Amino acid sequence: MSNACFLGRFQPFHQGHYKVVEKHRDEFEQLKVVVGSAGKSRETDNPLSFEERKEIMRTCFPEITVEKVEDMESDEEWAEKLGERCSGTLISGNELVQNLVGEFTDLNVVEPELHDPEIYSGSEIRRRMRSGEEWRYLVPKCAQDCIEQKEEDIREAGINYNFEPGWKKKNAYHGTADN
Repeated sequence: MSNACFLGRFQPFHQGHYKVVEKHRDEFEQLKVVVGSAGKSRETDNPLSFEERKEIMRTCFPEITVEKVEDMESDEEWAEKLGERCSGTLISGNELVQNLVGEFTDLNVVEPELHDPEIYSGSEIRRRMRSGEEWRYLVPKCAQDCIEQKEEDIREAGINYNFEPGWKKKNAYHGTADN
């Protein structure tokens, strides 16, 4: 048996991610989760910090090692940094990542079997949270309470509602003066 890394953004960790960890954790001597896009800023697509994502995953898999790989200036530098974090096999469904890893590292790449990716996606969960729709069934039961504690941060990430006094909606449109 060899070692493997499962790479993802986990924004947030959902049923699809959970199933990949479940499937592969006994297949390898060590399965490590590596969090990409691990910056600290709260953006619309990346509302959770690395520490928050790590906390969520560890509620389901306390024995799993969770590390981060920061974004880098160059793709080659990023792939090499990922190669330093991982040994053996990289589990990733991202085509760009697969190409970079193939070009700049000696890691073996395995594409995970995705569990209903059109339903189980971080984008869909964030969209549902922001629109007040039900989202809990999309994440593992073991992570629901932890994610719920971060729901407001997820909803508000990257959204700025601060307007100057006297702001009018018509002023937000660009184009001719007739708008």
